[in-house]
Amino acid sequence: MKRTLAEVSAGVAVLIALLCFHRQLHRVEVRQAGIERRQEGVELRQGDIGALERAIHQTIARGDATRDELRSNQEQVIAQTEARLCSLEQQLLLAAAGSEQAETIACELEQAQRDAAQLQRRLSSDFAETKALVDSYMKELRAKHEDCAARLRESRQQIAALAGSVYRDRGAMTRQMLLPTVQLNSDDTVGSGTIVFSGPNPRRSQRVESYVLTSYHVVRNILADTPRTAHEGFDVTVYLDGEQLLLKGRMVASEPGIDAALVKLETDLVLPHVANALPRSQSDEIQVWDPICAVGCPLGNDPVPSTGEVSSLHNDLNGSNYWMVNAPTYFGNSGGGIYRYGTRQLIGVFSKIYTHGQSHPVVVPHLGLCTPIDLVYDWLEEHDLDHLISSARVEQVDLQQLAAPAK
Repeated sequence: MKRTLAEVSAGVAVLIALLCFHRQLHRVEVRQAGIERRQEGVELRQGDIGALERAIHQTIARGDATRDELRSNQEQVIAQTEARLCSLEQQLLLAAAGSEQAETIACELEQAQRDAAQLQRRLSSDFAETKALVDSYMKELRAKHEDCAARLRESRQQIAALAGSVYRDRGAMTRQMLLPTVQLNSDDTVGSGTIVFSGPNPRRSQRVESYVLTSYHVVRNILADTPRTAHEGFDVTVYLDGEQLLLKGRMVASEPGIDAALVKLETDLVLPHVANALPRSQSDEIQVWDPICAVGCPLGNDPVPSTGEVSSLHNDLNGSNYWMVNAPTYFGNSGGGIYRYGTRQLIGVFSKIYTHGQSHPVVVPHLGLCTPIDLVYDWLEEHDLDHLISSARVEQVDLQQLAAPAK
C-alpha cells in the first residue's frame, strides 16, 4: 500500500512538471507566431531559449531524483516490515514457550494450594484436639481448686469451732457481742438493736454520729404504742463496762420488706463497743451447721447470749429470704444480733420467732428467723448508707491458742 502511494505521488509530480513545460512551450510558440505575423523581424533571444532548456533539464533531473527517493523509501519500508515480521515471529515463539511454562506453574500452584489446605485442616484438627485437652485439664484444675478451697474453708470453720469451744476469750466475747447490743423501749414495747457505727461520719463533715441496726417492726410498734416518740424520740439503753447510758433514738431509714431499720442516737460521744459485721464478700461462706450466737434483750432483760447453729438458709417470707437459727430466743430478741460464733462477726438481725396455736400461742424458742447481713448491705447501699456499718475480715483462731489458758 505504501509503495503504491509513493509511485502515485511520483507520477503526479512528473505530470505537473510536464504540464508546466508544455505551457511554457505553448507561450514560446505563440510568441514566435506573433512575431512572424507582425513581421517585426525580431529574433528570439538566445538567452530565453537557454533558460527554457535549463528549466527542462532541471525538471527532468528532479523527476529522476524523486524516483530514486521513492525507490529508497520503498526499500526502507520493506526492510522495516521484514524486521517487524521477524520480531513478531520471535515473540510468537516466546509466547508459546511462556504458555507451556505458565501451564506448568499453574499446575504446581494448584498442587501447592491443595497441600496448604490439607495442612491447614491438619493444623485445625490438631489445634481443636489440643484445645479440648487444655480445656479438660483446666476444668479439672478448677474443680480441684474449688474442692481444695471448700475443704480449706470447712477445715477453718471446724478449727474455729473447736478453738471457740476449747479456748473462749470471755472478755473479747463480751466486748464484741454483748456490749454492742442495745435495748429499745417505749411504754409497752421492748426490743433489741446492735450498734454498727460510732465515730466521725465521712460524709457529714466528720461529725461524730452513732447508728443502731434493728428490726423495722420493733420501731413501728414503739411509734404505734407511744405516739409522742415520733417527735421526742424513743429510749435506747446503751451498755458500757459496768454502767448504762440512756439516749434518745430516731429512725432515719427503714425497709419493711426485709424487716430492717436504722436508728440514729442523739449523742456526740464515740461509743466504745461497735459490732464487726461480716464483710459482704464472706456472706456466702455461711452454711448450715455453722455455730452461731444470738444476743438480745428478751422480756426487757439486759443483753443475754444464747448459742446454737444455722438451721436453714432458705426461708421465703413475703418475698424475702430469711435464715433460720436454733439458738433459744424469745420476745424482746427482735432486732438483736446474730453472730458467727468462731469470729464473733455480725451475720444477721433477729426478726421473727415461730409460735404454735391460735388462742394461746406458744413460742417455739429454737425456731427463729433472722435477716441475712447481705440483704442489709444491699438495702444500705441502695440508700447510700453502706458506710454506716463497720466490717472487717477476721482471721480464724490459730491452733496455738488452743493451749492458752481460759480467762
